[in-house]
Order: sequence, then C-alpha cells, then structure tokens
Amino acid sequence: METERKDFRMFSLEERERAVELYFTTPMTTAQVVEHLGYPTRQCLERWLAMDSRYAGHMAKPIIPLETRRRAVELVLGGMQQKQAAKQLGVSVGAVHGWVRAYRKGGMAALQPKNRNSAQGNKPAGSRRWPSAADDDDAEALRRRVEELELENALMREVVEVVKKDPGADLRRLSNREKTLLIDRLRPAYSPGSMTCLPGIAPGGHHCRHARLGVDKYAGLRAEVAGAFADSKGRYGYRRIKAVLKTGVSEKVVRRIMAEEGLVAHVPKRRRYSSYEGETTPAPANLVDRDFTAERPNEKWLTDISEIKARDGKVYLSPMIDCFDGKIVAYTAGFSPNAELANRMLEKAASTLPGNARPLVHSDRGCHYRWPGWLGLMERFGLTRSMSAKGCSPDNAAAEGFFGRMKTEAVYPEKWEEHTRNEVLALVDEYIRWYNHERIKQSLGWMSPVQYRQSQGMAA
Repeated sequence: METERKDFRMFSLEERERAVELYFTTPMTTAQVVEHLGYPTRQCLERWLAMDSRYAGHMAKPIIPLETRRRAVELVLGGMQQKQAAKQLGVSVGAVHGWVRAYRKGGMAALQPKNRNSAQGNKPAGSRRWPSAADDDDAEALRRRVEELELENALMREVVEVVKKDPGADLRRLSNREKTLLIDRLRPAYSPGSMTCLPGIAPGGHHCRHARLGVDKYAGLRAEVAGAFADSKGRYGYRRIKAVLKTGVSEKVVRRIMAEEGLVAHVPKRRRYSSYEGETTPAPANLVDRDFTAERPNEKWLTDISEIKARDGKVYLSPMIDCFDGKIVAYTAGFSPNAELANRMLEKAASTLPGNARPLVHSDRGCHYRWPGWLGLMERFGLTRSMSAKGCSPDNAAAEGFFGRMKTEAVYPEKWEEHTRNEVLALVDEYIRWYNHERIKQSLGWMSPVQYRQSQGMAA
C-alpha cells in the first residue's frame, strides 16, 4: 500500500494513463514502454497494469498481430539482423527469433497468434477466429515474398563475387552487361520470370542483351585495359591508360570499361614527415616563389625528406627533383633522417651535373638544409640556395607532390608497412627507377622523364 501511494505521488494521473495505454495499444513489452517513455520502472508499470480491467492478472503480453509477425520474418529472411528487425517493429528480439524459427518449422500457420491472455481466452466460442481462405492467400503471398528475398540474397552474393561490387551496391546502378552476367549466373537455380526483381531488366530485354553480350565490341579493348592497368600495378587512371594504349576510343569509353571491370586507381592518403626544428641559421630568400617550371634541365632543383613506415621501423627518403621534367636526379634512403642522409644525396646529385651547370636548390626549412655540412657542400659545388617560408608546404609543393604520388601509387596499396626496412629500400629503388624511365606524364606528351629527354636529344 505504501508503495502504491509513493507511485501516485511521483507520477501524475496523465502519466500513468499514457504508460498503460501505450502497453495495451501497441505490441510493446513493459520493458520497451519504460525505455520509450523514460519512466517508470518495470515493477511500477506492472502495478499500474494490474489495476486495469484489460489486464489478465499476470504478465501476459498483448497479442501481436499476424501482419507484424509476417513482416518480421520477411525482414530477417531478407538479410536484416533479428535485433534490427525487432527495433524497427517495436517488439522483442526473442519474439522475432521465435517467429522465424516457427515459420521455418511450420510455415504461415505457425505464425498465427495464440490466445495467451486469460481475458482473450474467455471469449465466447463463436467469437474465436478459425483459419480461412484468406489465411491461405496470406501464406502463399508470404511464400512468394520469401522466395524473392532468397533470390535477392543470392543476387547480392553474386554482385560481390562476379561484379566485384560492395554488398550494399545499388542494383539499379549496374550496367546492362553486369546485370546480364548476374542473371546468367542465377539461371540454373531460378527461372528468368522470377528474376524480374532485378531493377531495370525485363525478361525480354535480358535475352536481347544476352545476344549482344557475345559480340561485345570492346571485348579486345577490355583485355588491353586490364593488362595496362596490371602493368602499372594499379597506379594509372583512365587518362594514362588511354595514353599507354594509344587507342582511338575516347577517354569516356576507357573510363567506363575500367568502372565495369572494377579497375580503380589508388586514391591519395596524405601524411608527411616534418624536420623543422626552428630557426637555427639565417634562411635564404624564396627564389622559386612557387614557380616549379624550368626551361632546361639542371636549372631548378627541389628537395625534401619524407618517412615511410616499415614493419620494423621507418625508412627516410631524400630525393633531388628536377623542375624541368620531374626526374629524380639522385636520392638517398636510410633508417635515420640525419644530416648524412641529405648530404650524401646532394653529393650524388652534384656529381651528375655537366661542367657549367649550377642549379638553384630549393628546400623547406628543415634542419638538414641549415647545418654546416649542407652549407659547405652548397658552396663547394657553387649552388644557389632557396627556402620556403616557415611552415608553408605549398612553397615546396612539387616535392610534396612527388611523395604523394609515390605513396598513393605504391606505398599504401602495396602495403609497404608489412615489409622490413631493407625490403622497403629495395622497393624505393624499384619505384624511382620506374618513375624515371616508365611512368608517363601528360605534361611531357605522355612520356616518362627519361623518354622525354631522349626525344629532345638531351642526356638522360
């Protein structure tokens, strides 16, 4: 009695009536009502229900309609998790599990609600509902729906395995060729008429497109595109692929073929090592001023240092880049970003210069380019220094761009972080060799830096 008086003091009559009505007018359990309203406790709600004439005097749940049960079975058989289906329909997970299990054992008849409340069970015999022809129609409709859901599940499995799309791919965005391939894969188990659930394909249209599929006018080109993409190790997009093949078709066609075949070039992932340690020595002016072009080789050079993760540590790369064509003039790689790494690279780069060449050497404000060793080498070789503004990466964007391309095309997709540092050193050498001799650039007329210099009669 004391507990009841406490309940009445804490909650208004309106609040009590709202909670009770929600329980009797929806499929919600007492726990779901409490969660939905944020009050009261389950024990309190049970006391309120016990005072209502509609309540049977025990914790029996309201009878959940057949339509709700059928919908729950459809969602689960369609691939939705039982927990999600229960949340969507406002019922318990246990109820959904029981309905699915009952349907698999006894079909539609097993989903018929049972009168578990004594109040329901005390109805006159004449008011009790017996199975009718409508129930048979419902059972047939549910059977057809389940077959459709099973077909859709099989279809999505084929989408992943055959078309190489994500499991959640929109079927309406598939090409006609992809749709036809899917239908051909499913034909042994399903009739063409049952596959009309595939958006955008009519049974008749499928056969027409199926006939055309055998004479794909781009069949040969598809193989060439795939081969060129493989040769580039997945680094080339559709523009470079078209340039490599020297085909007469448009970039649009190459792009579509690559999309249909699932050939996607690697996308950027930016991360950069910084060596800035403050103003250690006076910095020279920025003579490049973001103009990364040059009229001839050995006019402007750019340098920087970047880190590459390996399984057992990090590898640091220090290249010298020629603004004329982007060629890597020289580089060093090691396990520590020290002055020796930068100095060795500068010596290697200077050794490639013809007798009268004195390029401008641009860098960021890293400590490697402000220590006495670097300054002494610059003076020894007669080179001119130029530096970016403090903390301003666009001032050395061309060098940053090289690191970005290398990591996008090779480091990340080929998972260099799974290799040892010594293995990464070999991979760096392989990539730079490929970059200089084989990687084509649009600005060079779709030639590599070495090929371009040779075409101009210059020393490569």
